[in-house]
Amino acid sequence: MSSRKTHAGADKVYAAAQKWVDCALRSDDSLFTPGTPIWSSQWLRELRECYLNNPDTSNRNFYEKLKDQLTGKSREVYQLMGEVLYVHFLIIWHEGMKSVTKVGHINKTFEWSKQEIAIPDDLVDGLTSGIARIGAAYSRLLPFMVGFIIEFVDQWKELEPNERRRLLDEPYNFKDFATRLDIRGDLFREGPRSHRPQWEALFHLVFPDTFEGTVSGEHKRLIAEAKAFAHFLTEPTNDVDRKIMHIRQGLEAGLGRDFDFYDRDVRSRWDPSASDAWDTYLRYASDYLNTGKMQSWELNYKFDVGRKLSAGREAVLTDTGDWAIQVKRGFAGNLVFSVQQARFREWINMFPDDARRSLQAIWTRENSSVSERIRAFGKQLPESAAKGTGTRMNVISVLLMGLDVEKYPPFRVGVFNNAYERTGYDKPPQGADEAALYEHALGFLDRFIEEARKRGMPVRHRLDAQSLVWIIPYQESEKVEAELQPSPEPPSLEALANDLHLSTNFLQNIESLLSDKKQIIFQGPPGTGKTYVAQKFANHLAGSDDRVTLVQFHPSYAYEDFVQGFRPATLKNGQPGFKMTDGPLLRAAERARQEPDENHFLIIDEINRGQIAKVFGELYFLLEYRDE
Repeated sequence: MSSRKTHAGADKVYAAAQKWVDCALRSDDSLFTPGTPIWSSQWLRELRECYLNNPDTSNRNFYEKLKDQLTGKSREVYQLMGEVLYVHFLIIWHEGMKSVTKVGHINKTFEWSKQEIAIPDDLVDGLTSGIARIGAAYSRLLPFMVGFIIEFVDQWKELEPNERRRLLDEPYNFKDFATRLDIRGDLFREGPRSHRPQWEALFHLVFPDTFEGTVSGEHKRLIAEAKAFAHFLTEPTNDVDRKIMHIRQGLEAGLGRDFDFYDRDVRSRWDPSASDAWDTYLRYASDYLNTGKMQSWELNYKFDVGRKLSAGREAVLTDTGDWAIQVKRGFAGNLVFSVQQARFREWINMFPDDARRSLQAIWTRENSSVSERIRAFGKQLPESAAKGTGTRMNVISVLLMGLDVEKYPPFRVGVFNNAYERTGYDKPPQGADEAALYEHALGFLDRFIEEARKRGMPVRHRLDAQSLVWIIPYQESEKVEAELQPSPEPPSLEALANDLHLSTNFLQNIESLLSDKKQIIFQGPPGTGKTYVAQKFANHLAGSDDRVTLVQFHPSYAYEDFVQGFRPATLKNGQPGFKMTDGPLLRAAERARQEPDENHFLIIDEINRGQIAKVFGELYFLLEYRDE
């Protein structure tokens, strides 16, 4: 019986882990420069003082803070932190954390201290595969997980040599020591339990034949307490790891030694959210794939956007004179709401130099991770161009399509939150920044591909997965939507009032005013939910969000945007020109004309920010004398 992973590259992870045990836990040696006592109490104490006892609570990223924390310290402390990072990276699999990225992060500590240290090739190989997947909470947990390695080894060095040898000879004695560890560092006051994934990882790295390779304590608990495995627990014990060991021994009799608790058929027996939710969700995706319309409905125009933005990227990086035109040509369509498109285009028009520098940050030719690109661009993107984490990431994700449309598909918060909820997939942590939101979404798409392939579905890449995620809850075709997911009965007015934390009488008054006057204005301080209530109530009264149109006014918004006007377009001969284009008002009116017996609503957000005379034109007359 063994809990070692057997996927390609796992043996190199375990070999590197054993080398660390011999260097750091059995002696004070270095992983990267053998013969140098890097893992000694002296350097661990110095690292403790500058890192564990000097936490940086600013909003900067981990490496910016770490650079400042290490400033002025001994060269050995820089190297020790590099080796600590290596141990941390050894077990994890995380989007954006391929081996080259991991090596790059480790090498930063050597660059800061102006040291030329090369990570041995066999240790680089150990970073390739990883063992356990870390989710969207990774960025938040990273400081604590790295800190735990320092805390653990520092206290390990306080033990007598004979005691260390005894603990390394017996897995559960080792676990008892780690469990009773006195977490002293000031850093851990911010997140008292945030080091737990590294704690679980440590057990598996040191004793891979005894402890499971999962970093989730909750998953371990679910496995140990699963009713489906209860008959394997013939010996009484309260220790979760011992229970899992007995369960593994029982399962190996039928599944063989190479099974994994995350295998689909095994996970469905201990994780209530793993089977039914994914089966149901992917059934909808399969039904849509079978229509044969995904290429024409979802993929072709996204590939077109990717090609245009790729051309825009090249123009930005080479600073050609028409770069702004090319970028705006790609930044179009339904991937970003029209109001947000206008804001972004206005920013390019008003501040072209700033916009070009910002775009160079996200489209750089340097070998930067997607998170580094997002954060570099996000720092330069003003709120006037895109406000709010979700909206900003929507804009950024479309720009990333200019790098590789299959690898970096578009993102929208509501679409992915719907997918997380329906599949039981963890949602991003509260307060996650743009990069963390997108990394989490990419992790979900990778999981989607994995689950789809297990069920024989031809999902080739992330763009395929994103297109299916995008289309399931928001079908443009009523026929396909009815086949995939029947519309639920609308909630009662009382239920809606309860959901909105408003009185039923208030909503009844609004409904009466709309019936009589056909229009109403919500007034109040910013951030009090006016737009949210308007959308929810309009959806309720209309019976479908397809009958609700949302428009946001701003100082540059004009009649040509709102009603009708000549807009830049590609003509039939392929040349750029202008074309008479209906605005959201006329498009909404046409939908209302096609369904004369249904209620249709137009919501104008930020109406006070627009120049009303400029936007409405002769509509003043129509609104005043609508019955004539």
